[in-house]
Amino acid sequence: MKRGPHLRYVLRQAWLLVGASPWLTAVSALTIALALTLVGLFAMVQFNASRLLRELGQSLTVQVYLKDGTPPPVAAQVEQRVRGRDGVRAVRALSREQDRARNRKLLDPELLQGLDEAAIPGQPVLEVEIEAELASRGDVEALVAWTKTLHGVESVEDVAFGAEKLRLLFAGVEIARTIGFVLSIVLLASAMFFVFSTIRLSVFSRRDEIDILGLVGATPTFIRIPFLVEGVLQGLCGAVLATLLLGGLHLELRGLVRDVYMLNVPWSLLPPGMVVWLFVGGPAVGLVASGLSVGRYLRT
Repeated sequence: MKRGPHLRYVLRQAWLLVGASPWLTAVSALTIALALTLVGLFAMVQFNASRLLRELGQSLTVQVYLKDGTPPPVAAQVEQRVRGRDGVRAVRALSREQDRARNRKLLDPELLQGLDEAAIPGQPVLEVEIEAELASRGDVEALVAWTKTLHGVESVEDVAFGAEKLRLLFAGVEIARTIGFVLSIVLLASAMFFVFSTIRLSVFSRRDEIDILGLVGATPTFIRIPFLVEGVLQGLCGAVLATLLLGGLHLELRGLVRDVYMLNVPWSLLPPGMVVWLFVGGPAVGLVASGLSVGRYLRT
């Protein structure tokens, strides 16, 4: 058989299979669309959370406050000790006056009115910048252990790091990643089940025709291909719907953030990589589900 007529036959048969049960096909495509949309949302949450952690890593600092009256040679020794730790990007020493000037900028101007200059807190401090690559949960725990050793230095009065907030953030990201992974598997499995059921009904409805094709010498592959194409078409329709849903949701959220909260945030629920994933993942789900369904009936 020539390639052209064979291809036309496959496409015609697949279209007939889709038209034979339009409601079931629509439900399968919609199920795939919802599954892909939710999985895409989970993926974008993880992506934005990871980007947030990287941005936090760019400004990860440790404040080492020295005791009042610490002699300059002793302060220099502490600074040298801090610089010697791996992952320290820079150390900036601030005097009492410099720290007070920095704190003054952080206070509300109304609070500064009538406030004595000496009442503004100021203390000699070493501002330690940490490498962005250390913004991971394991490295943060190591940094916490390191800051505890600094508390034991005689000339160090306090060390500020904000480790608890970072720990909560990392824990939240890990919980969201686990929940998103589990829900993604459940959603994709549900979509595959609907496609599996739809294709199996199509196979049973045409079992007489399938038996006749087998008797006249049609190969199992030739019989399977129209059903596989049907599953791919359902997955492709689901991918198109998921792209439209995510695109509409992206426009609504971006408008809300820009117009209501007056923020110009460079983010997207539908980057090019996500579109590629949708148009690969949707047909793949349909192909695998249809392959499993046809394989249970045609085992020759």
